[in-house]
Amino acid sequence: MENNSTLEVVYITEDNIIQNTTAVGRYNISMSFYDSGSFSRPIHQTPYYVDLNQTLFAQVTLHSTDPNLL
Repeated sequence: MENNSTLEVVYITEDNIIQNTTAVGRYNISMSFYDSGSFSRPIHQTPYYVDLNQTLFAQVTLHSTDPNLL
């Protein structure tokens, strides 16, 4: 997984009006893997291997001072 990367987001508007929005910014995220959908026990082993077609439970948290960034 890349530490520094560029992300492009595609979305569909509710009223079919085309809107172009460009923005640049920096933010941090943290990602944790869990052993079940209850998200009660995080996985600490590294590397963490999963089988093909195995369900992967991940929690991603956004850390930003921008209150409009969701």
